[in-house]
Amino acid sequence: MSTQRFTPEFKEEAVKQVVDRGYSVPEVAARLGVSAHSLYKWVKAVSPDKSEQHSKELLEAKSEILRLRAQVRRVEEERDLLKKGRAVLCQGPRVKYRFMIEHRHEYAVTLMCRVLRVARAGFYAWLRESVCDHAREDARLLILIRASYLASRGVYGARRVFGDLREAGESCGLHRVERLMRKHKIKAIRGYKAPRAIAGRPSIIAPNHLQRAFTVEVPNTVWVTDITYIRTWQGWLYLAVVVDLFARRVVGWSMSASLSRELALDALLMAVWRRKPDRRVVVHSDQGSQYGSDDFRRFCQAHNLEPSMSRRGNCWDNAVAESFFSSLKKERIRKRIYKTRDLARADVFDYIEVFYNRTRRHSHLGGVSPEAFESAAT
Repeated sequence: MSTQRFTPEFKEEAVKQVVDRGYSVPEVAARLGVSAHSLYKWVKAVSPDKSEQHSKELLEAKSEILRLRAQVRRVEEERDLLKKGRAVLCQGPRVKYRFMIEHRHEYAVTLMCRVLRVARAGFYAWLRESVCDHAREDARLLILIRASYLASRGVYGARRVFGDLREAGESCGLHRVERLMRKHKIKAIRGYKAPRAIAGRPSIIAPNHLQRAFTVEVPNTVWVTDITYIRTWQGWLYLAVVVDLFARRVVGWSMSASLSRELALDALLMAVWRRKPDRRVVVHSDQGSQYGSDDFRRFCQAHNLEPSMSRRGNCWDNAVAESFFSSLKKERIRKRIYKTRDLARADVFDYIEVFYNRTRRHSHLGGVSPEAFESAAT
């Protein structure tokens, strides 16, 4: 087997794992599937002046910064708690307990007990008594909620049921009614709109060779590619990926601050370098301008790739790429706005190369990672 080649972008992100994030060279090499000798050479070439002593000092400095940040955060929490709880500081334990119940989603119980000078055992004993009273009240309210719902013949939602209860003299809150209805699956009955038919226009640049046949028998038969965006305080960071349908493995990726055709070409170039396909590969994409450019067409011709395009406005034609982006954003990004593009790059690199390809269990593959699935198949 020929030696694997890596793009400069891959090398740069691998070196950052060692230099900036403090991981050891053998650990990073094992996680990324490269030789430790090569990674040592990359680190030496990028930062020859940084010795192991410097890395150790950097780790110690980072640890001290984390410790101080935790201490500052703890002091700030105590300060904020004292501001909110100043009215109950001189009150009895039960008044303090009620304050703790109202704010237990904001502060830890241990912190509130220490600042308010009450015993945790006393708080939990009082809480158990309150829970029993709360459950009895929930059962009583549920009877009234069901009566209101049945009287409306099932068309009342939580807000209208809440209005009936308030009119009857109950003092409960709307959120409590919503919680009880959700818990007991009491839902308003509504009609349904007719589903809108989606009939996307076929591409005039390349036909749809894939036709949603997302299961293939051998590697390097069909690749799917797409582009998404990641929010940072410095602006958008765009991510292009290439996924091999055989094992759902990300075989190429690229990140850039601009949405240019080079972004798509760099991701496809990484896939070609890493996989070195010995047969013609179908590359499926949407009808984005990056994939319809003349440069992209010429690149495919030069590397024995067959372009394929989804219908316009039909995301299901490229569902595997969309599914990967959904997993990335739900499992790692989680609606976060990164402080810088570099932080976003490092986090996305870690998700793709360390977690997704090598560790994450994929439901389509029978609960194994893409790398394990490929290894077992070959």
